Amino acid sequence: MIRVALDAMGGDLGPRIAFEGALQVLSQHDDVEIVLYYSPSSSSDFELPPLCDRLSLVICRDVIDVDEEIVLSLFRRYESTLYKALKSLSVNAADVVVTLGNTGAMVALARHILGVIRPKLYPALIRELHSNPLRCLVDLGANVHCPPSMLEGFAELGAAYVEALSDEKPKVGLLNVGVESSKGSSVIRETDALLAAKSWPDYLGYAEGTELFHGEKNVIVCDGMVGNAVLKASEGLLSYLVGQLKAQGGDESLFETFYQTKHRHGACLVGVNGNLVKGHGRSDFQAMVGAIEYGIDIARVDLSTVVRERLDNEEFK
Repeated sequence: MIRVALDAMGGDLGPRIAFEGALQVLSQHDDVEIVLYYSPSSSSDFELPPLCDRLSLVICRDVIDVDEEIVLSLFRRYESTLYKALKSLSVNAADVVVTLGNTGAMVALARHILGVIRPKLYPALIRELHSNPLRCLVDLGANVHCPPSMLEGFAELGAAYVEALSDEKPKVGLLNVGVESSKGSSVIRETDALLAAKSWPDYLGYAEGTELFHGEKNVIVCDGMVGNAVLKASEGLLSYLVGQLKAQGGDESLFETFYQTKHRHGACLVGVNGNLVKGHGRSDFQAMVGAIEYGIDIARVDLSTVVRERLDNEEFK
């Protein structure tokens, strides 16, 4: 049985999306249990729907808001929905946590409560750009100021992720303003040298923005600020094109089908001792379902354990 800990309070649309998404997922998966972490004090206008078999509720007294800063008091928010969900993962009461909440708080609390799989290896948010063949972008915002050693670690995490979830061979590209050796900042050029010297993963050099969605490289590495901007610009363009097609009476079904079926919704935090999915704060019902199913997928393979073992094997060669 796959046990999902779902933070019901993080999304912009309120807890109803989490409850409806959980019920939908349970109707489709007989081997899944979901525990919802819910705070009634923050949702006075929401009436709890009837619970069902394999769906239970943990009442919490606190919610970490989306715009809260990462301060020391965050690590004492023991009664918050996010803290309790992550704690359940740390004591093996859950197999995966899914949240739509504050990204910075999620990363900070995950590192604090779950710990990292290797010292000095920074966890990264990985987003699949498409799933067949698997292609991903690392990092999406877990880390903003990234020295070369951190970017090198992102390449390893992304490669291990691809190996764990597909039959693809990871082929790493480092996102840059051009493919020429003279291009890029000193950080990018130093990272390029570090990756070129490694026997694993297979490094194919710089990747330009045109290679994000197609081409030989299937693990695209960048710092979190660049990755977040790239992802949101891409999603914004897709949304704009769908809107324009609708306005002009065109057939937007190809774009909508691609968005809904070729992507697992949300991103996966890789590098901590536990499986964790971060969905968009503005997720609607369909995206909520997709984020939960993404969590189920990575829990089935126990992604965090597989990644840790892959990196350990490489380290001791």
